[in-house]
Order: sequence, then structure tokens, then C-alpha cells
Amino acid sequence: MLNELIVKNIVLIKNLSIDLKPGLSVLTGETGAGKSILLDSIGLILGNRVDFTLIRKGTSEACVIGIFKIEENHPVISSLDKYGISFNSELIIRREIKIDGKSKCFVNDTLVTRNALIEIADFLIEVQGQFEDRGLLNANTHLLLLDSFANHNNLIENTKKSYECMRILKESIKETEINVKKINEDNNWIKESLDELVILDPKFGEEDELDKNKKFLINHEKIFNAIGQSKEIIEQENGLEDLNNQINKIIDSIKIYDRRNINEALEKINIIKVEIEELKNIIKSENLEMNENDQNLEVIEDRLHSLRSHARKHDCKVNDLIEVKKDLVSKLEKISNEKESLEDLYKEYQNAIDTFVSKSTLLSNNRKKYAEILTNKINLELPHLKLENANIEIKFEELNIENASNTGIDKVIFLATTNYDADMLPINKIASGGELSRFLLAVKVVLESVIHNRTIIFDEIDSGIGGATANAVGSRLAKLGKKYQTLVVTHSPQVTSKGHHHYIVQKDTTNSITTTNVSKLNENQRVEEVARMVSGNIITAEAREAASKLLDTK
Repeated sequence: MLNELIVKNIVLIKNLSIDLKPGLSVLTGETGAGKSILLDSIGLILGNRVDFTLIRKGTSEACVIGIFKIEENHPVISSLDKYGISFNSELIIRREIKIDGKSKCFVNDTLVTRNALIEIADFLIEVQGQFEDRGLLNANTHLLLLDSFANHNNLIENTKKSYECMRILKESIKETEINVKKINEDNNWIKESLDELVILDPKFGEEDELDKNKKFLINHEKIFNAIGQSKEIIEQENGLEDLNNQINKIIDSIKIYDRRNINEALEKINIIKVEIEELKNIIKSENLEMNENDQNLEVIEDRLHSLRSHARKHDCKVNDLIEVKKDLVSKLEKISNEKESLEDLYKEYQNAIDTFVSKSTLLSNNRKKYAEILTNKINLELPHLKLENANIEIKFEELNIENASNTGIDKVIFLATTNYDADMLPINKIASGGELSRFLLAVKVVLESVIHNRTIIFDEIDSGIGGATANAVGSRLAKLGKKYQTLVVTHSPQVTSKGHHHYIVQKDTTNSITTTNVSKLNENQRVEEVARMVSGNIITAEAREAASKLLDTK
């Protein structure tokens, strides 16, 4: 419920605060007094686009504040949680606009975007005017209204879950198809590369081993000669072996003197003898290996070239070719797995489609049942508003799977006619403003249980009507106001007389400065205002008497 509306520096309004009450509140005033300014101000806290010419002349900024009372479990709470806005039982919406073209939106002092403000405010206020494109006149709301009336939340939830399952599988299929396509594009290259590496059969450390063998073969003669020379130095007359033996004889001849150094020298000579023998064996082995080595330098170079060529192809080191080979094997396995997975996804997706169609068909059938109940209720209400020839129906259009949503397979639109011989048209296409307003009121009265505690504002719903029709409209507004806070801007004394609260919008000029003010009227003041509405500027005794009678019948 809107508890208070504060308006600062909007057109003729300088600083205005209106305390609002539950029930039906009527706002009256002479033409041009500023009633439309109040509606423009309310439009700002609803998220309407800013018209910066609204800023009061001589000022640089304007502000509109709406203070709302929020009940427990109010639908707006989910949106407040979504945007991280804390609250208790009070919600304050503030819209600031500046002459430099800037504007800001705040909800409980939290800065929000205009779109967020629209989402939040739509749960709080619905302004229903002749040219309003939000609320009931927006066909996008018709399905929600029907679902709320039917109160089949379990069917809606089942449909949403089945749609979500279908959507997730569809996205998985799309992603898997992209992967399979990409893998298939690389498939031939992967197979060829894997075949090459299977034939190549690289070994870890093979490159280093081949490099060593290559260096050996290139320097074979040099190594062979060095070994031969070493062998000669060891074995020739007066060579290393012969000299060591000679030293051994010389030192051995004096060991009888038992000198420590002499004994140590003999030990070293014996060690050297053993080492020389081992050296001879090593050189002999190397000589034999060189003679037996049948490696071909050209073969080794070809092998190195093949290994390094494949390493360049795969942009890796030669030792990494083994891992590349494993990776190619995995990719081929993945191709097979992805194709199998895609086939499985197709089957799951078809099952999900079948489930969604089944769930949404159940929902659709229930909607059609309640659509008939709803249209009957509305059509029964129309004669009370002097729309005896009017009629409403709810049109269903079945959507294909591609165009369906989590709300199901139904596109719903309210159609109406105000005459027996006229075609049924979307409710926002009805030509007469007065008839349209009454039509919308009839729908509101029937749907009052699904308004979700919004404040409902009717802008000049009495346009084009009077007498008994206006009285019927006022009665229906009063009925609506008993359950939900309802505001109506009116020029009709009959509608005005049905109000539980009466506010007057007036202009006041002081020192050549004109301002718009709003006052709540007491009973006597109400009589005077209704009398003015009956007779015009000159209020007669007869007008006062007529006003008193109207107010007594509310």
C-alpha cells in the first residue's frame, strides 16, 4: 500500500506530501489544477522515462518519493532479494532528476537501474488509464493473470521444470554438435598423424642416444687411432706396463730393509699393475666394440631427421612425441565417445520434448477450463457497468516447441467487443475510451483476488459517461477499494461520492507564483466540492442538496 507520496519541484508542485489511506480515494479538481502532474510524478517512481521539462521552472532538480507498506509474503520481496535490497515493513522509492539530464533511482537508499525500478514498482502500483501500455492493456500480462486466477501453481511448476530440462539438453546438444564438428574437421589429420607416430615409434631419450652415436661415427677414425696409440703406450717395450714392472723389481730389491715408505711404494706399484691390467681390458673391449659396430651414419641421420621433423609438426620436443601419440589416441577415442554421447543426447532431448508437451498440455487444458470460468465472471459483471452488449473471450494460440517457453505452449490474449455486431478485438484496441475504462474495471473487479496487493490507480475512468453508468462505475470502484487501495482521478460527482477518502487538487497563486497543492477534504468540504462538480463554478442550494444526496448514498 502507498502510505505517502512526496513530490518536490515537479511543474507547479513546489513541495507536496500526501498521506494516503486504504480503501477508495478520489482525486478531484478543476481542469488544469494539476491532477495530471500527480500522475506524472507517480509515473517517475514507477520507472517511466524522464521528461526533464517536468522540473519546476527556476529550480535545477526535482524529486518524487513513494513510501510503501509491505506485508509479509508480498511478491515484491523476491525482486528485493534479487537486487540485495534490505527492508522491514517499509519500502521507500525515490527518483531524482536534474536539469543537466541526469536521473537516479533509489529503493531504500540502494541505487538501482531504471529496469530494476520498473520490475520492483510493477509489484506495487498499477496505473490504469485510457492509453496505458503496462498492466492489463499489455497483452504480455494476460497469461499471468489467467494463471493467477486458476491458481494451478503445481501445473506451472511441472511445466517449468520440464522446459528447463529440455532447455539444458538443447544447449548440451548444441555444444556437443560444435565439438563433434570441430573434431571431425581434424579427424583426418589426427588419424594420419597417429599412423605416422605409430610407424615412427619414438622412444624416450632416443634423440640423445642417436646424437651420441652420430658423433661417434663422425669421429670413428680419430677414436680408433687414439685407442691404438694408447694400447701401444701400455704394451710396447719400455711402455707403461714394462716400466711399472721395472720399477717393481727395483723397489722389491730393497724391501728387505723394511722401510715404511718402501713398503707403501710396493703396494702402490701392485695397485698400478692391477689398474694397468684393467685399463688394457677396457681399451681391448672398446677396440672390439669399434670393430663390431655396424651402425650407419646415414641411417642415424635419417632417423634423427624423422624424429625432429615430427616434433616440429607437433610443436614439441622429440621426447614429447610419446605423449603426443597418447593424446592423439585419446582424441580418436573422444571422437567416438562424443558421437555416441550426441546420439544419447538426441534420445534424451526427444524424451524431454515429449515430457514438456505432456506437462504443458495438462496446463493448457486447465487454463482453457478456467478461461471459460473467468470470461463468464467478467461478462456477468459488464451489465452492471452499463455494457449490456459487451462481451469478452480469451483467445488461445498454441506455440510450436521452438517458440514455447517455461510458461508452456500457450499464447493468451484477452479479446473484447462492446457491441453484438462488432468483431472481437484485443482489449487494447477497443475504440471508445469510456467503454475501455469500464471494461478494464470489470476485469479488475473479477480479478481482485489476483491483484497481489497492488495499489490501483484509475485515470479519469469516468471519461465519456455520466448518470447511472457513472454511479455503477463508482460502486464497482468502491467494491474494489474495500479489498485493495484504489485511487481514481475523476470529474464525475457520482464516482466521487463513492470514495472513502476525498482529495482535492488546487492551484494557488501568491506574489505571481503559482503552485499546485493537494488537500484532504472533510465531510462539509466534500459536499461543496461535489456541488461544484454538479453545477460548475456557481454553487447553488440545489447543487448542495444534490451533492448531499449523492454522498448519503455511498
